[in-house]
Amino acid sequence: MQNFFQKLFDCSSETNQVQREALVDLCLLGMYSDTLVSLAEQDFLEAQSARLPWESGTSFDLYLQTTIPKVRAIKNDPLKIKELIQDIDRRLGSDVFKSNAIYELETLLSTDGIIKIEGEFLTQVKEVMGI
Repeated sequence: MQNFFQKLFDCSSETNQVQREALVDLCLLGMYSDTLVSLAEQDFLEAQSARLPWESGTSFDLYLQTTIPKVRAIKNDPLKIKELIQDIDRRLGSDVFKSNAIYELETLLSTDGIIKIEGEFLTQVKEVMGI
């Protein structure tokens, strides 16, 4: 898990900032899908914040500080979750990149064991993205 975001961002030389932000949103949504963010997941986000190829006027830390509350606010609203997944799908772009993102999301979810609700979330992501 220590190289999670770095691996995702390195998987395509044509990855752009919009895709990076979509990946982060997808990962955060996945992390909060079971309503429990593990200490390992939190530590990982803190450790990676300075190492990511982040090309935005907003720092990665600030991006997390604004995105995490949004994700937490919708975690119990199935319609808003679906809308966010649809938005993430649009921003990710290519099917190859979507497939890589889903694979890595599955890896992230399995770090603390995929429980039923995470499995349902993963199925929903795959359905929305057509993967």
